Amino acid sequence: MNAALHIRLCKLGEKNQLEELRELIKKTTVKELTTILNARLPKKDFINFWNYLLLACDGNSLDTQEKRFACVRCFLDGLRSVEMGYKLSVDLITRLCQDLSSFTTDQLNWIMEHCMDDMRAGDAKCVAWKDLLPETLLVLSAKPRLVINDIAMTGIEFRDNTVRNLSTMRWPITILTPIADMFSMLKLSPSERLTVLNKFAGSLQELSPMELPALCYQLFSMCTGAAQLIIPLLSLEKYFHKNYYKRVFTDMCSNSTDFDSIDAYSDKELRESEETILHHLNYCTMYLLSEQQVAIMLRNFLHMPDVILTPFMLSAIISMTAINRDPESARFSSCILLPFLRNVIRNNEEEQTLAQYSVWCRDTLQRKHVDLLQVFTVLIDQNKDGKDGVTPGLVNLAFTLLKAHNAPKLNTLAITFLTKFIRRRFMFGQGIIKRIAEWMVVDQEQNQFSECLTMLSVADTYTVSECLETITTVMEDFLWLPGEQSMRMMNFILPLLKLSNRVRDALIEVLRKAMNKDYRTRRMAIFGYCMILKQLNNSNSARQSQNASSFCTQHSISGYSMMTQSSFANRSNPQRNFDMLTMEIIGILRSCFEQQLGIRCTLYENLQRAVELNAKLVPHVLQFVDFHFRGFFETPSVDQSADDLDTDFSINYDRLVTVKDDQLELKDNLGCLVQFVAHCLAIFERGPFGCDVREMQRLLTLCTQRLVANRLSLEDIAPPATPLKCARIQQQLNLIEGLIAHSLLSSKTGNNALRQLLPLFKQHQKLIKDLRALSDTSKKAQKQGKSNDSNVTVNLSVNAAKLKQMCTQPENIWDLAIIEKLLHVLHDDHIPFASVTNTAPLRSYEPLVRYVLEITAKKVQGIREEPDYKQLSYSKRTLKLLTDITKVIYERCIQRLPELWQDFDLESAVLAAKCFTQCARTAHETYGRRFKEFIKGFDMAIVNKSKEVTYVLQDVLVRYMKEDISNDVNSEKLPVYLLEALELFYDHIHYGERATIDSYTWLLDFCQTYEQQNPEMGLVHRILFTQRQKTHSGPFFDSVARQLGKVLGWQNDDNVTEQSDLGLKSLNMSTTATCLQYLYAAVQKQLEDVDYFIIKANNLSYKCNIVPESDRVYWRGNLDTLEGSVCAQLILITRTLLEITNVCIPLGNHMDGLMKLLIQHYTCLKNLARHYLGSCSGKSSKFEQLVRNVGKPLPANIYQLISYVEYNILDEQPNQTATKRKPQAERAKVLRETRLIPKVILAIENFNKHIILLSKKFKSYDRLANYLHFGAVRDFNIQSGDLRAVIERTYSHSSQIEVSDNNLDADEEHSNSDDALPVEEDEVDYDQQERDREQKQEQEQKKKPRQQTTREQKKVPSEKQQETTRKNQRRRHVDEAGESQPKRRRGRSNKEDA
Repeated sequence: MNAALHIRLCKLGEKNQLEELRELIKKTTVKELTTILNARLPKKDFINFWNYLLLACDGNSLDTQEKRFACVRCFLDGLRSVEMGYKLSVDLITRLCQDLSSFTTDQLNWIMEHCMDDMRAGDAKCVAWKDLLPETLLVLSAKPRLVINDIAMTGIEFRDNTVRNLSTMRWPITILTPIADMFSMLKLSPSERLTVLNKFAGSLQELSPMELPALCYQLFSMCTGAAQLIIPLLSLEKYFHKNYYKRVFTDMCSNSTDFDSIDAYSDKELRESEETILHHLNYCTMYLLSEQQVAIMLRNFLHMPDVILTPFMLSAIISMTAINRDPESARFSSCILLPFLRNVIRNNEEEQTLAQYSVWCRDTLQRKHVDLLQVFTVLIDQNKDGKDGVTPGLVNLAFTLLKAHNAPKLNTLAITFLTKFIRRRFMFGQGIIKRIAEWMVVDQEQNQFSECLTMLSVADTYTVSECLETITTVMEDFLWLPGEQSMRMMNFILPLLKLSNRVRDALIEVLRKAMNKDYRTRRMAIFGYCMILKQLNNSNSARQSQNASSFCTQHSISGYSMMTQSSFANRSNPQRNFDMLTMEIIGILRSCFEQQLGIRCTLYENLQRAVELNAKLVPHVLQFVDFHFRGFFETPSVDQSADDLDTDFSINYDRLVTVKDDQLELKDNLGCLVQFVAHCLAIFERGPFGCDVREMQRLLTLCTQRLVANRLSLEDIAPPATPLKCARIQQQLNLIEGLIAHSLLSSKTGNNALRQLLPLFKQHQKLIKDLRALSDTSKKAQKQGKSNDSNVTVNLSVNAAKLKQMCTQPENIWDLAIIEKLLHVLHDDHIPFASVTNTAPLRSYEPLVRYVLEITAKKVQGIREEPDYKQLSYSKRTLKLLTDITKVIYERCIQRLPELWQDFDLESAVLAAKCFTQCARTAHETYGRRFKEFIKGFDMAIVNKSKEVTYVLQDVLVRYMKEDISNDVNSEKLPVYLLEALELFYDHIHYGERATIDSYTWLLDFCQTYEQQNPEMGLVHRILFTQRQKTHSGPFFDSVARQLGKVLGWQNDDNVTEQSDLGLKSLNMSTTATCLQYLYAAVQKQLEDVDYFIIKANNLSYKCNIVPESDRVYWRGNLDTLEGSVCAQLILITRTLLEITNVCIPLGNHMDGLMKLLIQHYTCLKNLARHYLGSCSGKSSKFEQLVRNVGKPLPANIYQLISYVEYNILDEQPNQTATKRKPQAERAKVLRETRLIPKVILAIENFNKHIILLSKKFKSYDRLANYLHFGAVRDFNIQSGDLRAVIERTYSHSSQIEVSDNNLDADEEHSNSDDALPVEEDEVDYDQQERDREQKQEQEQKKKPRQQTTREQKKVPSEKQQETTRKNQRRRHVDEAGESQPKRRRGRSNKEDA
């Protein structure tokens, strides 16, 4: 029967015989229908029966409606027990939804309750409700009135209640994805969507990795804005950090891995899940959200690097960038999210700096620093596995960091990332290198691109050498780029020369063309050729010749004899390729000997560096320079000379300096050439073969002997001073310096070469003395010429200007290697290259010691000023020389400094301290990353178990202060240099080390023990303030301000607190000016830090609003802690400002600094009030305490300070008449001193306005307005009639003003004649006299008409002048000792004066 009914029903439905079908349903009972439905439900063709059944049920018939609803109930109940395919169930529910509009309200309500019961059951196999519930709710919400469970309501109200119930019910974990699908079909409001997303975010943590992608797809589809998208992203970040990245970072930081741990999920599952989620995120947001919308939302996390700079969040943000989706066509400059990430990374680096230099910032951060190198390493490892979903965006993020201007930390991060990335993914190397090379040429002012290419070339030379087209293009650009830029860019080619002959040959051809260009390009060519010579050896010197049968591969071997060429070109020579290429390059460089002085000096400098790094070049270089060197000396050969002392010997100065067309032309520097040859000869002595150097050695020895014996003719020093004469003397000085270098380099224990050093130096000093005397003579001639013709005077002044530097500051040519040897000779007890007999006279000669120390300080300082193309920050040789120099000075001078100034020479001690400070500063600025290595190189405290360098410097300073040498003018700089060095060493001590605490303790004790009369010693206060903030928190600077008040005086003695100060003896009138500036800088830095943390609190407040309920308590606790810390710091700053605003600050820069500090303070307070206006936190007792501290006391002091400024603006000039006053100058001074006062008042009023708004918005803050100070009204009205009358009187009655001045003088004489009466100034009640006079004037004005007022004012100018005189007489007198201090306000008494 049931089968027959089913067949009949389907046939009628297929034939579309609806009337017969409806008649059949009417005749069939409910039981029969439900029986057939239950029987056919598992069948695949049940969809046809279900369709025909619903078509046959007429909605107009009550009986048919009951039957249909009974079938629907049976169908929905059957879905719970019957397993069917997902597609079939969706089709069945979709068919049912088409007829929902014809169901009654009770029937629809039953369907709703049935769906919610299925949700509570949590059966993952029965999820048909996810499609049925939204459609049913949509039908119900459209009804105007409903009665549900005897409760009348509208459809909208029912819909809101249902959504609310769905949001608050417990969701089974097994059906979270269907629930998300159901909510995505509901038309949720923004608030409802946020509620739902927050609940899903809290439930994500319990899912497995394989369940996440489907759910995340539904959640991403549900989001309609970036503010909603961040909710699931934050939850996913927490999920992956807890289950995967936390373990990865722990393993990276530890030396071992726990293989016994059993994790809930495998790494493969988590990585695959993350990649799928990122794919869904990219797909769902591609057309929904723009980068600008995402960036606007992410601005709320700009100051929360710990949230953004995680592997998942970085990948998620990068996946939403256009440059990652379409790297080929998207413009790099139009990307918005990558600059946002750059700013977050910059804030992360700044937070690390804050943590290092402020204990308050360290305690307030509440987290560890994000190690971006670890994050980048993890991302690179993930990309290495072939998961390239974010690779283009990741590389472009590195480019964004690399292009950041004035951000060396970000540039270093980018370079490190690209270096690691290319090592792992070398297939991307060529594209990356091409892009960086283009930027390097386009943006020439930025050095980070050439530095990046250099690091890539060193780290992965093979990959870079394959980019031959890019390298060739860059080398061709060298021909038109500025010379120094080209030399800086050329450094990345240096590592490639060992591997690639093609790169080397291409560079040689480019440099050959550059030798015919302008001056700067030729210098670049010389630098490039010498760079090639540094890397040459026999294995990499074979030329890529076009003709394979050719015997000689070089194009030109000029300057060598045929015998030399044949010997070098012999095929049996093992160094044949090296010799041939070296001769080719040197032959090209031979033309430099005929060019300008700068070209020659560049050749000497770079060839010397090449010889030092590649000793095999020495024979070739010595032959190259031999003929040129001999040309400067006029002497017979060895065969023709009998005795060296009787032989004719002279120097050809015409080849060095000439005058052409009244213009001085410098052709060469013989001293630099001699020093270069001396270095080559010293290296040649290690392996003396391949060259005959006897003639050069003979010339150097002969020149030295003639100078020592004073038998070498020197320049005449008779006046007048001419440029030619001074230039020749400069050449002679440099020649002597070169010979001293030769004596040092050729000295050995068995010879006496070092004996010549002292006579040579004496000749050097004599020349310097004569040069200065010549300069003094020219100055006298210039003064005498001033009385002559004006043209002569002009010529004299021009010549004097040209000669001044040449005469007073002759340039020294020694390099660091020579200086290091000189220091060993002068200070070490035993040296391996000289005997004690030869070094003793040198060590006891004070001028030599002083001169070497002075030159050492200049040369070490010059390292910081060297051009970038020399790459000294990466030079190991320069760092070693600097370390050796510092070691000699530290061990032989600094550690023995008291003995040095007592037993030897005080000036030498000062110069040693200066030199040591310069060494430390150069290492700090040039080798900042390797400063610890620098300290270990010269300080052997760990090896010797002695005091470290900071403790040694502290002991020397204490010894200096105890001894009575501080009054010596020459020694004033000594403690300053030591303090500067201490500051640099303190800067590199980690805050966790014991030495940091000890440094602050010592500084405080030093300032409390010793008085400082030298103003430069105020530097100790800056170091003290820095170390205080680095090691301690709490009140400190208010005590400093209180002691400043004792030194400078108080404005109001009634406001002085009774608390004790620090007792700093170093704080006196000599150091007050610097201490004020350092105090301002310290408080300003504190305010900047507080302002940063206020913004951070705003970001944290936003996060508290979007995190799930389970995490909200934790984050709100962090927010309360952060707010409390900020308020506590502002309270301490307020107390400091309370003290300092009551001090008699000198006008000018000091007062302006204080005004700016007050403006910044109130701006910071306003920002904090704005934070509380939008914050989700409750009442803060710390903030109320802050408002109570700052509300009334500080503004009262500020208004008192304003009156103090106005009273002390103009200097009192009682004896100066009105005609001699300068109104314009006084007006400019008034405007200058008062220009910041309106800004201070505006800042106070803005803060008060926000506090009033806060008290009105929240009942918990309703009392805040009671703590505010209502400022005085300082505005005024101008009566135009009176003003016009005063102006007219000023211009038309000038004579009357002069008469009034005479009357004033007569009144003063009359008053002086009354001095015989014993009346004290304090006995006269001037206030009462003024009140009586004002009352009398008011009575007279009431009696007279208003029109007559102006005429009366014109008649009494003398009365106003007399009133001004009486006010001037009331001002207090200041003695001469207090004239430099600002004047005190009227009516204030000073306790100290009393």
